[in-house]
Amino acid sequence: MGKFFIDIIFTTCTFCFFFGLVLSFLKKNNSLVNKIISLSILFIGIILGIYIHVLRIKNKKEMVHTVAKLNRYVLILIFISFIVMSLILIFRGFLKNKKISNVLNTSILTFMFIAIASMLYLIIPRLLTQSMEFIAFGEDSVSTMTLFRVGGYILGVLVSIILVISIYKFLIRCNKKEYLFMFIVIFLNAFFEYFIRGISAIVRLKQYLKKDFNMGPILTEKSRIFGIKAFDIMIFESKSDIYLIISSFVIILIGCIFFICSNRKITTIFETKAKYRKEKWRLIVNRRWAYSSIFFALLSVFSVTYLNYILTKPVELTKAQPYQEEGNNIIVPLNEVEDGHLHRFSYKVDGHDVRFIVVKKPNSSSYGVGLDACQICGVAGYFERKNDIVCKRCDVVMNKATIGFKGGCNPIPFEYKIKNSKIIIDKKVLEKEKERFPIGD
Repeated sequence: MGKFFIDIIFTTCTFCFFFGLVLSFLKKNNSLVNKIISLSILFIGIILGIYIHVLRIKNKKEMVHTVAKLNRYVLILIFISFIVMSLILIFRGFLKNKKISNVLNTSILTFMFIAIASMLYLIIPRLLTQSMEFIAFGEDSVSTMTLFRVGGYILGVLVSIILVISIYKFLIRCNKKEYLFMFIVIFLNAFFEYFIRGISAIVRLKQYLKKDFNMGPILTEKSRIFGIKAFDIMIFESKSDIYLIISSFVIILIGCIFFICSNRKITTIFETKAKYRKEKWRLIVNRRWAYSSIFFALLSVFSVTYLNYILTKPVELTKAQPYQEEGNNIIVPLNEVEDGHLHRFSYKVDGHDVRFIVVKKPNSSSYGVGLDACQICGVAGYFERKNDIVCKRCDVVMNKATIGFKGGCNPIPFEYKIKNSKIIIDKKVLEKEKERFPIGD
């Protein structure tokens, strides 16, 4: 549950802050033309996001490089949209003509929704892909773990939606000075995010530019932007999600604190008690939306920092148990592994530590025997969480009944036999698998 919730927050959080701002700007520049333009662009972005996901599912191999290339072009489009928005906003700041300002506001909204639609084009396939991972290999379609994953996914989506609504409701209640401050800092935070993503995308597109446009690279890893190497920007971009979410939270926190302070007391004298009560209620509602923005922004930060640390903290594998040896065979007495828990063993050969596990299958007299490794996650190994066997790398819960069968994240099976209440493993069988376990691991 936690993993799916955190993945959704990572995917949507910074988008939610900017989307809340864009919706508030649309509200403050409310006209039929602006609504039609904005919603049309938004609809196109959603449809394209769903369409590219369907194409990728139908043609996985053919679409891998195509999708990666398109995503980079889209990131550059968002980057360019922010540059254009910035120029229009600066130009608009010097104008006093209301008609021209309204036209410029429509232009700003157009590019805002181009950016939002492009972000949705990138986000929607990720959300749809995550929704296809509820059922792990070997699990029943309806199981406790599946329901937990679905619950985490839905909770993440709900938190994201409420975060957008809270920020939107908070911003439309700000006065002119408060709104101007919040607009500038949220916009700059989003601009910075897509500046580093755009630069990284331009560098990574160098291999496609010659094929698509017969032109050389615009930027390389060695290029400098404001004195900083493009490669260093790419390194920061790869691990920037948490920093951007935290910076967004700090912006909202500061803005909401000032907003709450300015909405605590009624400073105007009213002629009637009814008007006084109406104003008092307005201030209460204002504060509630500010509190809501702080709470859901804080929940997002908590999820991607502390909760993510707890869930991704490396698990120490238990030490290998001793076993008996008879000639060229390894002997594991059944009475030592019949409790239904995971039992790990290790056979050292030529510097390789060949690990294998034994688990008694539930409601059965048979045993699951396999390497402490799988075809997908390599030699990460398995650990026991409560009564479940879990892959250390991908956190998928194994179906104990399928341990010993090939496929998915199951332990890699090997030959063995059970005789006289003993599991008998030929050492030569394990020696064939030694290369899977690097020396020194």
